[in-house]
Amino acid sequence: MDAHVKTALVAVLTALAAAGSAQAQSQYTRCENAGDATIVEVAAASCDAARAVATALATQPAAASESALRAVGWAPLRAAATDDGGQYDLVAIRGRAALRIRRDGAAPDLDGWAAGRELLFSRGQLVGGRRPPRGSAVCTSAFLIRLGGHPGGLSAAHCGGTRRDGTTHRRNAALRRPPQPGIVVGRVQRNVARNRPLDALVLPVPSGAGRPSAAVVDRGVSRPPWFVAGLGRPTSGRRVCYTGRTSGVDRCGAIVSASKRRAELLLSAFAGTVVRCTTITARQGDSGGPVYTAPRGDGTVYAVGITTLVVGPRARMCFTPLRPVLDALNARLVTAAAG
Repeated sequence: MDAHVKTALVAVLTALAAAGSAQAQSQYTRCENAGDATIVEVAAASCDAARAVATALATQPAAASESALRAVGWAPLRAAATDDGGQYDLVAIRGRAALRIRRDGAAPDLDGWAAGRELLFSRGQLVGGRRPPRGSAVCTSAFLIRLGGHPGGLSAAHCGGTRRDGTTHRRNAALRRPPQPGIVVGRVQRNVARNRPLDALVLPVPSGAGRPSAAVVDRGVSRPPWFVAGLGRPTSGRRVCYTGRTSGVDRCGAIVSASKRRAELLLSAFAGTVVRCTTITARQGDSGGPVYTAPRGDGTVYAVGITTLVVGPRARMCFTPLRPVLDALNARLVTAAAG
């Protein structure tokens, strides 16, 4: 076989293997049930490990789910009631592995910050479980950061809105969990758009019992999350994805080619914020969501930006690059530990 042909064939087979691995990692593997679980599923870990967790949970009430998971080496991500309310799903992570266990009964109050979740911004006071005030805006959460030694959560600055005097219009925010009550996270901590052409803000991250946070991109309870492994560069032609509360998870395409860079610069000047644009469609409510590289075979992604606006008759998504946002905040991206 010609050496060039052989090299090309190896490259194709390697790419196909990686694609197959990524596809496998994007879904849970169903395991035999254990304990009182009616569903046991796992990604990047063994069924034996998942069944051991289910067995440990069976001896504990729902309210003790967080401590029970931590006792066997897993970090809780969230709990969510099923549509009929008679059962609930527990999602937990260990390193870059994930599991989902379904149990009978009412869901415990267990939820916290992850990229890709629904957010609510309001000028008025937000109260968990009550109807949001008139004029509230629905957006999407982005990546977890460390700012001055404390965790923070990113979203788009225009979700809060900036007044002429530089103050934030809708400064109160909550993490929504339909059909469960929302979690009030507090007031906007930093609005980068006040003094930089960057559409980003920082929110407090819920903490304490039942309020975990993780460097993951949430994909609902039926699919394992993506793990944020680092910062990615927004280079022209690069394949990227985003998750938004309206459009859903893993909406993928590419950053526009270098030939469109002049148009991007003109759009940035017109919009008053630095953006890179993509071939992906977005809708209202997706703003603030995470933009990340195409998922890898090990279930990891690299953070690229924050969904900012749509442009043109095809509603193409443009985003704020993440690196200048981190630099403006003197913050660092929180990443998921391996293994």
